[in-house]
Amino acid sequence: PLWRLLQPPGADATLAGAISATARLSGRWPLLTTEGQLDASGLRVGRTRIQQAQARWLAGSSADALVDAQGSLTQVAFGNTLLDTALWQIKGSARAHSALLRIESKALPPAWTDALQPGIAAPATAGAGRTVASLTAQGGLTAVAGNAAGGWRGTVQQLEVRSGAAAQKAAGNAAPNVAANAPALLRTRDVEIDVQWAGDAPRITVQPGRAELLGAALRWSRIAWQGAAQVGPAQAARLDAAIEVEAVPIAPLLARLQPGFGWGGDLAVVGRITLRSSPTFTADVVFERARGDLTVTDEIGVQALGLTDLRLALDVKDGTWSFTQALAGKTVGVAAGAVVARTSPQAMWPPADTPISGVLEVQVANLGTWGNWVPTGWRLNGALRTSASIGGRFGAPEYTGEVRGTGIGVRNFLQGVNVSDGDVLIVLQGATARIERFTAKAGTGALRLEGNAVLGDKPTAQLKLTTDTFQLLGRVDRRIVASGDAQLRLDADTLALDGNFRVDEGLIDFSRSDAPVLSDDVVVSRPTPKPVDPTAPTAVPDNKRNRAVAVNLRVDLGQRLRLRGRGLDTGLQGDLRITSPNGRMAVNGSVRAVDGTYAAYGQKLVIDRGSISFNGPVENPRLDIEATRPNTDLRVGVTISGSAQNPRIRLFSEPEVSDIDKLSWLVLGRASDGLGRTDTALLQRAALALLAGEGDGLTDPFTKALGLDEVSLRQTDGETRETIISLGKQLSRRWYVGYERGLNSTTGSWQLIYRIAQRFTLRAQSGQDDSIDLIWIFRWQ
Repeated sequence: PLWRLLQPPGADATLAGAISATARLSGRWPLLTTEGQLDASGLRVGRTRIQQAQARWLAGSSADALVDAQGSLTQVAFGNTLLDTALWQIKGSARAHSALLRIESKALPPAWTDALQPGIAAPATAGAGRTVASLTAQGGLTAVAGNAAGGWRGTVQQLEVRSGAAAQKAAGNAAPNVAANAPALLRTRDVEIDVQWAGDAPRITVQPGRAELLGAALRWSRIAWQGAAQVGPAQAARLDAAIEVEAVPIAPLLARLQPGFGWGGDLAVVGRITLRSSPTFTADVVFERARGDLTVTDEIGVQALGLTDLRLALDVKDGTWSFTQALAGKTVGVAAGAVVARTSPQAMWPPADTPISGVLEVQVANLGTWGNWVPTGWRLNGALRTSASIGGRFGAPEYTGEVRGTGIGVRNFLQGVNVSDGDVLIVLQGATARIERFTAKAGTGALRLEGNAVLGDKPTAQLKLTTDTFQLLGRVDRRIVASGDAQLRLDADTLALDGNFRVDEGLIDFSRSDAPVLSDDVVVSRPTPKPVDPTAPTAVPDNKRNRAVAVNLRVDLGQRLRLRGRGLDTGLQGDLRITSPNGRMAVNGSVRAVDGTYAAYGQKLVIDRGSISFNGPVENPRLDIEATRPNTDLRVGVTISGSAQNPRIRLFSEPEVSDIDKLSWLVLGRASDGLGRTDTALLQRAALALLAGEGDGLTDPFTKALGLDEVSLRQTDGETRETIISLGKQLSRRWYVGYERGLNSTTGSWQLIYRIAQRFTLRAQSGQDDSIDLIWIFRWQ
């Protein structure tokens, strides 16, 4: 209760734990000597918790009296900060002593620090890794009037803060220095420090020195801090520092940020930082190229960026903040910019509503040099120039100027994309951007884009895309030419796409689309992914919102779209509507097969009816397909129904016959009577179809090479059997030409067949017998 009385209102007044201490005081005032020891467990004072604490000391009140003190803390928590152990030790006297401090924690630095110094944020195994800090110093107290201690002056012999798996191995080491191979967050040696707490304001002065921070080396000529004045006129705390950053290699840093990009080279950047926080905030910060260049390695080779200038600078004086940037290189082009913000002279950073002004200039003579910045296989060409003035506020800048591009092209020969002759003019006016001109060509068609966008703190865009016989794909096996228009509306919460397109011409040939595979003796070795703690909470930004997607596209397949592959050769017609209910793509409509054929059972079947109906999920449409064999007296074929994920396939005939007869008519072109005695063609074709599966039969490559649809052997009926070879070509849906010749005959016969209707056939024959026949078939059961 007494402890609670001493706490301010609303503070955590918890007080718990156990303390056991013994002490002895001896001597004659003012020269006294004290010694003792203390043990505590389960301590909790407000939000601070200590599981175990121990201390032992021997000290005198004079400056030259012996001092020998040491202590340890275990499992210390300050709010959300947790320390595993903390050890301290002081030996010597008040005037001259040595000190040691060692702190260990399982807490690791933020993940982004691993890109600057690998190994400090990600342990090698789950549960491993810790942060270890060690400090050794020598010095003594400094006296003021009345011989009272007014400060401390000495040398920090070594200060190291290391983190990662290597520091975990060093955690059990009793030596003050952790393992030398553990990645260092901070490391410095032999730094002289003067700390004064007596007087009007506390002061800390650091003499010139050198330190390593996150893989970079820093040198300072002065670092001084003075606290706020305790008496007299009000005076704010003051920081005065002059620091130089030694040459930092940039390629390794970029390689860690983008491991698969291929960064290399010897580019090094140096910097200088000069700060003064009072009476007005002033700063001079410069990072610039010291030497070298960057390279990018891709599937073509190594390409240098040809950097000649790289500079980022900040100058702050009397409340005027000046940001300048400059980049120049033979490959990347030229970019330069300057922004000025004016705010209070005491402000440490411009507020979001601070007015700004500036200019921006970007020139790229050949976008092809940026080919390494786009995905593999894609290439750019053309010229781009941006010239704009900058205004608005620091948190929401506005641009006035233009973006102009000429001869812009995008191509990917592997995918069949070849867009050329791009002409772009975008006008920037304050917080808006308006597309005055955006055209490009592909094939014999063109593309146009128009619209505007708002670039403020609430960005929005409204665009309209128009295509006129524009060749989207131009590969030999994939060709799509389309026309139409679409409107795109984009803001912070919604992406809406609405449009109509028509396929003017197209070919999709997937007969040879199987991707290459590795040999059986090839083993792919990939790095082991970093373990993820399933109990660790996932950080989600408070401002992270899912953008609602609303798609409403109507696609007309036109009259000239054709599909080939796996035995299928057909035209496609129909209308589809693509939407996105609840954020998932849905397709509604139907696709019809027109003038199509399908190779099955060793025959080329004609598709009489082919319909694929979509009613929502794109992966499972309804099927209604019927394919028949042409030039037979009996209508026989295959029907496919059901869904794509659960199709049902069956043979059918008109009139209905047995299944063996359906197969015989489909494969041989006649009934199965006498099949076991005289006809080997059925067994031959059925076996070939069975062996072929979804691919080509054994004779299909030979047949295709000759440009034929049929190559078969059969035997005649009767007492004297003769082997006959037949060759045939289906010229169209109704016309068929064939040639037959017996192996023992000297001549063969040609046949030209025209199917007038299902039961009427006109046949012209030339060879041993010349004739013209009109055949009418009537069946009864």
